Amino acid sequence: MKKYLSLPVIIIVISFAFAVHAEKLGNSNATLSVDGSAKIENENVAKAREEAIQNALEKAILEEGSNLSELSVNDENFQLIKRIIVQEPDKYIVYYTITQEGRQEQEFNVKANVVVASVALKNDLHKMGFLHNNLKGKNKTGVFLAVKGIKSYAAYSKIKIILQSRVDLVKNIYPVTFTWQEAEFEIEMAGDIQSMGAELEQKAGCVLEINSQHPNRVDMVCKL
Repeated sequence: MKKYLSLPVIIIVISFAFAVHAEKLGNSNATLSVDGSAKIENENVAKAREEAIQNALEKAILEEGSNLSELSVNDENFQLIKRIIVQEPDKYIVYYTITQEGRQEQEFNVKANVVVASVALKNDLHKMGFLHNNLKGKNKTGVFLAVKGIKSYAAYSKIKIILQSRVDLVKNIYPVTFTWQEAEFEIEMAGDIQSMGAELEQKAGCVLEINSQHPNRVDMVCKL
């Protein structure tokens, strides 16, 4: 005789599997509970269900992006992030389960637990220049470098090449912003800050201003 698991048992098993899976993912990911919805058009419930799930996944990505960037989802500056990251939702979704779903008149609604790849999202936010505090709280010597008077993209690239070429001095470089005639970088140092400053003065023609008032961080301004 065949034996079948009851629905409550199945739900418990699925929930336990999700919890174990999420635990194994570690701190590189974030688990969020979100709602999703979509209008039912021409009585196509299946299509509305898929759109509601996609809506929930996008909300999870945007919520984690908001947490990482410390910007409200409704903030004007967050709209650029939104336009970019929702183009590749699969890149940031590790795993999800639908915990509740159903139709309400002409709308399909879902609730989901979504595991978002925080590291991948954080790296992309760095590239876009929306994470300004990467070095805060770390027990490492860092430099916040502002370069002013940039008159061409070639001048900007030259600064990056100088920094990247000194692997003995610079461990990691995070471009923060690049606007008209000004760029900012967060730099994790592997060597002496004064040596890096001398390198910028000699090879980039920087006039340097250095402020070392912050713990574990030096603010440096390079005027070209």
